[in-house]
Amino acid sequence: MSRCRTIMAAVALSAAGGLLLSGCTSTEGGGKLIEEGSLTACSEASYPPFEQTTGDKVEGIDADISAEIAKDLGVDLKQVNTAFEGLQSGQDLDNKKCDIAISAITITDERKTKMDFSDPYYHDDLAVITRKDSGITTVDEATDGTRKVGVQQATTGEDWANEHGLNPQQFEDASMAAESLDNGSIDVVIDQVAPSNEHLKKYPDTLVKIGTIPTDETYGIAVRKGNTELLDSVNATIERIKGDGTLDGILQKWGAAES
Repeated sequence: MSRCRTIMAAVALSAAGGLLLSGCTSTEGGGKLIEEGSLTACSEASYPPFEQTTGDKVEGIDADISAEIAKDLGVDLKQVNTAFEGLQSGQDLDNKKCDIAISAITITDERKTKMDFSDPYYHDDLAVITRKDSGITTVDEATDGTRKVGVQQATTGEDWANEHGLNPQQFEDASMAAESLDNGSIDVVIDQVAPSNEHLKKYPDTLVKIGTIPTDETYGIAVRKGNTELLDSVNATIERIKGDGTLDGILQKWGAAES
């Protein structure tokens, strides 16, 4: 167990713990934050319930988890809204645009070559949604290669569609894909289950989920390669919020409690 992780375990017991850990983030070995006194968290904030904007503020599951990490570190939270491509590729971390990338990022072997991931904090699968008047009633029909399929670019939904020869239309964010489905520009959207449920809430009269594609994806929080001090701190917060019920409360708050 690293020194940072040991200190994190004491945060819940000592008000001084946050101050001690803040000092830990400035040690050698990759723990230094890019802005002293602040944890900079990058998200692509068009993906409710994990992130969305209200005014200039990022809100959602990932924003609340970021706040818990910052609290345990004893620092402020700075939120950055950025494109998903820069997050999932590790570019934003490498360019020191942020300390953590937290945006419903599925942990994959390819992504692990570019950044280091925390322990998982959420499990999800892919959902298939279409228009109620489309006549499409099964996943097999939706993915038979004759439909116009929309996906958010650089996501596991796009990966699945490409692997199955669907030649999907890419959208910069998932909300744009759902809007195109609603107006009839495409026939199907493949997206994670929790965000897909938000699409259905937004377009209750026109869209329907016809099934799921089991992928058993897990979401993790990413840090720059080798930033072990910060990764240990992030994992300690995940362990705490899982253990004390905070994470369950956050998921229930945003309507994404896992079964």
